[in-house]
Amino acid sequence: MMRLDVWLTLPDGMQTMIGELAFGDADGSGRYASGFRYTQAWAANRNAFPIDPESLLLATGNHFESQNLFPPLAVFDDALPDDWGRRVLAADRKLPRREHAEPYLLREVGADGLGALAFCEQGKPLQKLQPASVLDLADLLEAASRFEAGIPLEDERMRRLLAAGGSAGGARPKALLSADDGAWIAKFPSRLKDGRYDVVGLEAAAMVLAAHAKLLVPQTRLEVIGAKKVLLVKRFDITEQGGRAHMISLRTLCKERPGTYILSYREVADRIRKHSADPAEDVARFYRQTVFNAMLGNTDDHLKNFWMINAGAGYRLSPAFDLIPDVAEKGEHTLCFDLAFTPPLKVDWLKIGKLWGVSGAPSIIEEVAEAMSAFEALARNFGVPQENIAAIKLDIEKRRMQCLG
Repeated sequence: MMRLDVWLTLPDGMQTMIGELAFGDADGSGRYASGFRYTQAWAANRNAFPIDPESLLLATGNHFESQNLFPPLAVFDDALPDDWGRRVLAADRKLPRREHAEPYLLREVGADGLGALAFCEQGKPLQKLQPASVLDLADLLEAASRFEAGIPLEDERMRRLLAAGGSAGGARPKALLSADDGAWIAKFPSRLKDGRYDVVGLEAAAMVLAAHAKLLVPQTRLEVIGAKKVLLVKRFDITEQGGRAHMISLRTLCKERPGTYILSYREVADRIRKHSADPAEDVARFYRQTVFNAMLGNTDDHLKNFWMINAGAGYRLSPAFDLIPDVAEKGEHTLCFDLAFTPPLKVDWLKIGKLWGVSGAPSIIEEVAEAMSAFEALARNFGVPQENIAAIKLDIEKRRMQCLG
């Protein structure tokens, strides 16, 4: 049995305990009972909000139960990193294999994860590591490369640097950084996952391309260290006051279990409309991002790549992130467009826009299509190899013509 206190960092930086998590012992198959309840103080707070407005409604005495961190408790799985960060956490804390399960990882994340949730053993104070600095970027790059290759990090400083960034989500190497101009996520190249493509350079180009297409995206910048590149993405869960915005994935809002992602863009749009403080604007933004994903070839469009955030004024669609062309050459998307996993024709885009209640859908399609013409120049500016540019440009043009057909 394990019990964790659940804390929330508010937008102004204040921290308050909002609930309690309890976990039973795991059986031989790794299944365990889990439960959550809000504190009476949080449930009665006039400024309180549910940390999952779909499944964890805010009321005194409500008690929510599940197996593992499946719905209705999936928001706590959102607070954990994906594969890369989990392996870093387990290695740094020297956790035995049986403690690689979610309850132990939540305990180790503490107050260092993305978003506003933080965790500690019942009755103990929150612990927070000193984040790595952007000045440590070269050492972090080396540490990430060595860790991915399975080389032990004997140097204590490098090990602690990587551990401080181990709370970042995703399956590829990354770390959390602090700098004079704010907090960033550093995204490193992957020897195991990148294949023949310059994924970091392509993502840098895609993020700027998205801004050209009028998507809301976080600030980015590309750092070149020797022969390698690192993409820095400004964190959007940090508020102007130095507090946090609470984050929840669309996977959780759609009540999908961790590890499953297959739904349609329409179903995601429905959840955004249901929970957004400004549904018309957020659904229109999501429609634009959907069109952009189709034309770019962002086939890694699973449900954990879409989030809503709450910075104290209700839930809103987060800025777009993890925008990468089809470097895996999958062809098909993870989410389906209406009934197909390939880009719709223009007539179908217009039907989708009407169904979603998006005004100005024709203009959105044209603006995204026009922005795509900047891909080649942007990719060249970020040092993407010409053979990569040629292959991706051909795919983008085919997709663009499909969407305009």
